[in-house]
Amino acid sequence: MSKNKNNPKAILPKGFKDSDIEILNLRKRVTKIIENECQKYGFNELDTATIEFTESIGKFLPDVERPSGGVFSFQDDDEKWLSLRYDLTAPLARYVAQNYQNLVKPFKRYQSGLVWRNEKPGPGRYREFLQFDADVVGIDSALIDAELCIMVCDILTKLGLNTSQFEIKFSNREIWKNLFLTLKIEKDTETKILRAVDKKDRLGMGGVKELLQAGRKDTSGDYMDGVGLSDDVADKIISFMSDLNQSNAQIEEFNSYISNFSSYPIKFDPSVVRGLDYYTGMIFEAELLIDVTNDKGEKVVFGSIAGGGRYDKLISRFGKDDVPATGISIGVDRLIMALKQLDLLKAETKPLVVIANIDDQNMPEYISMAREIRREGIACEISFGSKNLGKQLKYCDRKGASIVLIAGEEEIKKGEISIKDLDKGKQVSKDITERDKWKEAKAGQQTIKRSELLIALKKVLG
Repeated sequence: MSKNKNNPKAILPKGFKDSDIEILNLRKRVTKIIENECQKYGFNELDTATIEFTESIGKFLPDVERPSGGVFSFQDDDEKWLSLRYDLTAPLARYVAQNYQNLVKPFKRYQSGLVWRNEKPGPGRYREFLQFDADVVGIDSALIDAELCIMVCDILTKLGLNTSQFEIKFSNREIWKNLFLTLKIEKDTETKILRAVDKKDRLGMGGVKELLQAGRKDTSGDYMDGVGLSDDVADKIISFMSDLNQSNAQIEEFNSYISNFSSYPIKFDPSVVRGLDYYTGMIFEAELLIDVTNDKGEKVVFGSIAGGGRYDKLISRFGKDDVPATGISIGVDRLIMALKQLDLLKAETKPLVVIANIDDQNMPEYISMAREIRREGIACEISFGSKNLGKQLKYCDRKGASIVLIAGEEEIKKGEISIKDLDKGKQVSKDITERDKWKEAKAGQQTIKRSELLIALKKVLG
């Protein structure tokens, strides 16, 4: 290996991570469960592009102090600015505007996909992560917002959580608008206030008040500028965040629906505001009520695992009339992290059959066996590496193989195969260095006729 000092370091940028087979399998399991529930509610799948014109997705992210407003952007050959999508909602708005006349309305879609945010990473917060969205376009009713919350409850319980381990909190942007009118808050200041309030889950009420006033320094030493409100106005906002005696027509409509689901943990919380600027009405967040720890075993502030709300004016940015729309986004990677800690989620692995390579001269027979096994839909590989059986068995153990097949020249002449059920007869492969010793370890091992290979495999694999 070259030791040139100019060689790049084999590291990833902060906020990014690789996903191994375990994570990928868990993603597939979780997204499949979510997908099945969405289909039960009448949603159809849609896949939008990963890159959009920057002007199309707009700048709605809360972290405006980051480069490009929290978005990864670059210029095309024609000097047009392009951006990686920061969520799945803004691209949906473009898609609906582009195809509006041809859509069956209400238009109900779900989508799973990676999104990118040029924001400061944190616990369970990456700059590239997997989202799962479900949206309804064309219905101007809080009843559909309520149904989305019910669906999220169904999803979380399907994933193994009980209703004491999570809650869904909802509010409405309109009640905040009324407050701002009362307090005579200017438009630009409104946005800053909502972004400060949205950090309550991480900073608590005290931290929010600091942001509403002069600002605060976080644990990393970074200083966050405050809104600059007076102590009196800041206190009124803090008081409002805990005032449950608030309502409007949309909230009442929402409550009329969820009243039929009294066992579901859905409650009103005026401090829920959502950080994205495109929300217009009902908003909601799903939070876990359990302790979550990092790799060091330290408790971390986890935040929401799902959130969404109504964005009735987002599609009109493309020159359309206001189109009612609402949706929910589920943070799949963050959800997986929590489910793993609760031991509610384990990667499912398909059975693997490994054919031990005793002698390269027997390769035509190994190839023939592998072909037969694969045709039955069973994963199979031939061990092309070391001829040392112990090393091959160690590989099988680390790979999680279910069965090892051994057919040396003697077995092939007799029309026989030795089959070892590793799940039944686990043994420490490092202690096995000779073929004869392997044959002496009878647990989970049998000799079968070559012609009965597929029958024996299916029996062992169940």
